[in-house]
Amino acid sequence: MRKVFKTSQPWINSEEKKNINLALKEKAISGFYGKFIDKFEKEFSKYCGAKYGVSTSSGTTALHLAVKTLGIGVGDEVIVTTFTNMASIFSIFYSGARPIPVDIDKKTFNINPSLIEKKITRKTKAIMIVHIFGHPVDFSRIQKIAKKYNLHIIEDCAEAHGAEYNGRRVGSLGDAGCFSFYANKIITTGEGGMVVFKDKNFAKKAKNLKELSFGFQEKFQHNDIGFNYRMTNLQAAIGCAQIKKIHKIIKKKKLIAEYYKQ
Repeated sequence: MRKVFKTSQPWINSEEKKNINLALKEKAISGFYGKFIDKFEKEFSKYCGAKYGVSTSSGTTALHLAVKTLGIGVGDEVIVTTFTNMASIFSIFYSGARPIPVDIDKKTFNINPSLIEKKITRKTKAIMIVHIFGHPVDFSRIQKIAKKYNLHIIEDCAEAHGAEYNGRRVGSLGDAGCFSFYANKIITTGEGGMVVFKDKNFAKKAKNLKELSFGFQEKFQHNDIGFNYRMTNLQAAIGCAQIKKIHKIIKKKKLIAEYYKQ
């Protein structure tokens, strides 16, 4: 049997319990119904500085949804860092595309922008950056490369909720910002994730894809090959309580980091 090790404990208190009890009272427990889903999407995307949020069942599905929303598929290539959780790599494989690994900067452990251009081909469609351990990548340099070759930028912000680059929060920098709300993340919904967008059309497409692409008029006349990637209202209820104290949680995380440094 695989051993399970606790890496951290979430900060859960009466507010989360209050929200969950309210969702239970209203019998709003699925991902189709309940006020907390929309509320959490709006509050978290606003916190990130993005216009739209699309909640998902995990950080991994958030990444896959972003890749599919941006139209990346079979035969395409996506630049990605060599140092990351395999979810980043898997999300590219899920779409039939090919991940192209680029080595890291030894000082930051983030993708090395100096090595990206030599890996770009006619098949390259996007650069997936990972803000590893919550430290933002050198985004300005990567943005210049993306503009030069007309590439999308996908941000893997699984560990970087609230991190800032030149005064802007990660997730709002590229075309899609993907977050995880697993139990050991900055804020948690137990399992769960979210993709934040600046573009309304991308957000609309992502929302449709994550809900099995049901038909707009005839529900079971599906308009695309969709996925069942919904976050439940119960999870979103926890998220709504967590986002209220994210500043306090990050402050505590910084104190812990300082302790480790000393």
